[in-house]
Amino acid sequence: MNKHMMISEGIFFAEIPTEIVTVLGSSVAVTIFDRQKNLGGIAHFLEPEWGGIGMRTHRYGDVGTADLVNKFIEQGSKRESLIANIIGGATIGTYFSGALPIGLRNVQSAKKILEQEHIAIDQIEVGKEIGRYLSFNSTTGEIKIKQQIK
Repeated sequence: MNKHMMISEGIFFAEIPTEIVTVLGSSVAVTIFDRQKNLGGIAHFLEPEWGGIGMRTHRYGDVGTADLVNKFIEQGSKRESLIANIIGGATIGTYFSGALPIGLRNVQSAKKILEQEHIAIDQIEVGKEIGRYLSFNSTTGEIKIKQQIK
């Protein structure tokens, strides 16, 4: 099986069996798996929404998640055969009181786009003050999450 290390700010759609690994703090990874075609991919993003200013990149959850869903649709996947997981979104460091931490805003963005795209969510492993290591098998949809030690 091939192995692909995702740094951040991107999507990766595996057309061949691949173990996709990444490290998450306040960033979020959305994994999507097609249960009929046995295909998988990940969107890894740092900020929740693009907002229309600057370049439209996968740095933003709304852009990356929607573009990943579109990759599956382009390959002939049906929305009802897709299943997603949301991982990451830790509250790391300080933030202004009254403001929702960026990690949790990233999680909200992922949920919103998946809901709009009518993609079912299987597992959500988010929040807390810990980073995570993620491994995703693109052929089986299996995810392994290891929490970083504080």
